[in-house]
Amino acid sequence: MAVTVSFFDDTSVPEFDEYREIKHDVFVIEQGWQLPLEPCSRRVAPDPFDPHSMFVIARADGRAIGIARATMIGESFPHANFFTELMKRPELEGVRAAVATVNAVAVLPPFRGRSVPIKGSASSMTAAKALMVELTRRLERDGAEIVLLTTSPGIAAVFFDHLGFYLLGPPFRSDGRTLINMGLGVHDADRFEEIGSPLGDEAFARGATEAEYRCIEYFREQAAAVLGARSMEKFCRRELSGTVDAAGAAEQAQPR
Repeated sequence: MAVTVSFFDDTSVPEFDEYREIKHDVFVIEQGWQLPLEPCSRRVAPDPFDPHSMFVIARADGRAIGIARATMIGESFPHANFFTELMKRPELEGVRAAVATVNAVAVLPPFRGRSVPIKGSASSMTAAKALMVELTRRLERDGAEIVLLTTSPGIAAVFFDHLGFYLLGPPFRSDGRTLINMGLGVHDADRFEEIGSPLGDEAFARGATEAEYRCIEYFREQAAAVLGARSMEKFCRRELSGTVDAAGAAEQAQPR
């Protein structure tokens, strides 16, 4: 089974319908999110951020198996309330025009955690990693330097940590769920090499700007302050002790 990854927008058919079906199956049915639904269908309804976003879809043998969405915050800012204090920081103000958010990262259960050939790539990887690699590559071409996301402190957080995202603060509560913010420097070559991130294989057009580097340094300080000597895995195990991981399974658990 080889996986293909491609981009689309909210006017694309059937891709946008498939995106909303996977979002429904993973976030509504599997994880219990209360999302508006399209009448008489098993799709979530479009939301106000969709027209300002780019979407990526993974397919195996023609079947849609995974999705993700990214938005440059100058266009629109999904879950902006989660980042209010962070965006006041001078490090983030200095790169505001180059900040993107990623959400709705989801892979259907039978296709999670399996390393498979990716069309157009010399390396095999999971569908979730392929989605994030292609999305980051496209965002970099569009001028993004920083990528922000919110997820649960569980399997998904470990997945993003292994890609090169930093924990940006302690967990917080929203709508009865425990969440964490994470951030990535798109040109953070030292971290990618240190952890063996598949993003380290990308030949991005340029290195980090001075403003991006300052932001990356701030991210590193924030992660160290919260994690201490613990790995992300140990941090998440402690956070989830006595609870059920909201991710439910590997490599998907972002806010919708």
